Amino acid sequence: MELIIDVRNHFYGTLLALSGIQLTVSSGGVVAIIGPSGCGKSTLLGIVGGLLKPTDGLVSSRGTVPDGCLNPLTYVFQDFSLLPWMTVSQNISFVLDHHSLSTVEQQRRVADVIKQMDLSDFAHAFPRQLSGGMRQRVGIARALVVRPAVLLMDEPFSALDAQTRDLMIQDFLDLWVRERITTLYVTHNIDEAVRLADQVVVLSRRPGRIKAVVPIEIPQQRRQEIEFAPNLSRLRDELWSLIRDEAITANREFAHD
Repeated sequence: MELIIDVRNHFYGTLLALSGIQLTVSSGGVVAIIGPSGCGKSTLLGIVGGLLKPTDGLVSSRGTVPDGCLNPLTYVFQDFSLLPWMTVSQNISFVLDHHSLSTVEQQRRVADVIKQMDLSDFAHAFPRQLSGGMRQRVGIARALVVRPAVLLMDEPFSALDAQTRDLMIQDFLDLWVRERITTLYVTHNIDEAVRLADQVVVLSRRPGRIKAVVPIEIPQQRRQEIEFAPNLSRLRDELWSLIRDEAITANREFAHD
C-alpha cells in the first residue's frame, strides 16, 4: 500500500511544528526520516498513524491491503510496552482479542509470527525474563500478527546496545525482504537510516520542513559488503552534513532548557 502525505502545516497552539511536508512512500518501500532533535519526526509519524490530526493537511493511501489485514497502519515503538503479567504468546495475542477471529485462527497467527521472529523458545516466558532485543522482537511480532499494510517505526532500536541493535536491523531486513511491508521509519541514527531505507528524508529544525530526500540505490541486503562501503560512507557524510549545524544548535537549546 502506498502512502501519500501532504501536511501543509501543523501547530501546537501557536507553535508551528511542521510545514510543507509532501511525501510519498511507495508500496513495499522503506523511507527513513532523520533530522535534529525537535524537528517533528515523531509528530509526523503520529499524523500518518492517525494519532494526531494535522492542522492543515491530509494523509491518504492507495493500493490494496494484504489478505487478512486487521489493522492497515501499525506502530512499533521504542518502548516495548509489553504487559509484564503476560507471557510472550499472550502479549502478542491480546491485540487480536477485539477482532472477530476464531480461537484457532488467533492461535495460528500467533504461532506464525512467533516462528517468524525466532521466539519459539520463549513463547511462555515473561518480559522480565527476556533481553532487550528479545522484548523488541515481541513488539515487532505483535505488530505483524495483525498483518499490517504499513509499519510505522518510531526509534524502535534506540534503547538497545550496539550489538543487539545490529542484529535487530538484520532481522528487520530479513523480514522486509520476505514481506515487503511499506515502512516509514523515524530515527536519530544515520547509520540505521543508510542501512535500512530506500530513501532518507531529512527534516529541518522546527518548523520541520523537508530539507532533502536522499535515495539509496544499493540493495539493502548488499550494504554490508565491502565493495559498497565507500559509497555508504559518502552517503553518511552527506546526510550528516545536512543536519550537523542544526543538530548542534538544537542540542544547545535543549541543554539550556
